[in-house]
Amino acid sequence: MAEETVNIKHRRLPWLAVVLSWIMAGLGHIYCGRFVKGLIFTFLVCIFIPVFFGALSVGPSSVRVIVIILSFLISIVIWLAAIIDSWHTAKHTSASYTLKDYNRWYVYVLLVLMGTGGSTQIAFNIRTTLLEAFRVPTASNYPTIVPNDRILANKLAYKNRGPKRGNLIVFLNPEDRRQNYIKRVIAIAGDTVEIKDGQLYINDEQLQRQKLAQSALDNIRVEVNGEPLEGDVFEEANGDAQYKIFLAEPPHNQASITFAKMTVPEHHCFVLGDNRNLSHDSRHFGPVSLATVIGRADYLYWPVQGWSRFGRINN
Repeated sequence: MAEETVNIKHRRLPWLAVVLSWIMAGLGHIYCGRFVKGLIFTFLVCIFIPVFFGALSVGPSSVRVIVIILSFLISIVIWLAAIIDSWHTAKHTSASYTLKDYNRWYVYVLLVLMGTGGSTQIAFNIRTTLLEAFRVPTASNYPTIVPNDRILANKLAYKNRGPKRGNLIVFLNPEDRRQNYIKRVIAIAGDTVEIKDGQLYINDEQLQRQKLAQSALDNIRVEVNGEPLEGDVFEEANGDAQYKIFLAEPPHNQASITFAKMTVPEHHCFVLGDNRNLSHDSRHFGPVSLATVIGRADYLYWPVQGWSRFGRINN
């Protein structure tokens, strides 16, 4: 499978990063491949716009003036910081920078229109064609995703290619298309999948796991139905992909430890939750049709626990 970045290399130009950040705070960082950082700058500047205009219509005139001035000054400071930091970021970005899915002129235009108060229809188009935010309410992908994490799904990721092993994908629940699911791709079309005594086999080869220390779960401990979620965390290798999985102990070890060998059909993929013993996945509803895949879960933008996890998801 092709890598998630486009195979074209371009040096990032500091002056262009500055111009883009001047047009919209954060856009220069997105140009340099720092997508999450760019979104943060955009958000910080844009939240002061409604404060500015809201202050014009509420409160005493003296308070109104103070709020307006403070909002304006803070917005300017953040904007200047974004401009300076984008220049520094571009300066230190590798000369062999590889373009990302979002490094497209039309993506920049859409982001500018949305970030500067574009129409509702434009914002809807971005949500439909580029990025969509989701909240994950369950622990089925623990420890990668903690309940109530917010993620951004990249809808361009599979425009010209299908998912690959190790990807976290968002898709329509095959049993109820009103729901969205997020699971990890374990096998793709043509692969065989089998689970024997809790061990996962892909194409008749057992996937290797390395047990990690319990400290890997520091700051992200969770409860399920009022009971602490206990178990062991492993790093699993699946082809070129490596990711963490969790094997829950009683009373949360509810998934079957066996699954009869099957071949993933064309235009489908086989998915499992990272929390292997507590996940409703392809073991229950079968392989997922690629036509129902919404996008690849690329970013954590509002982690409830463990802010060190903020940013790009291991895919």
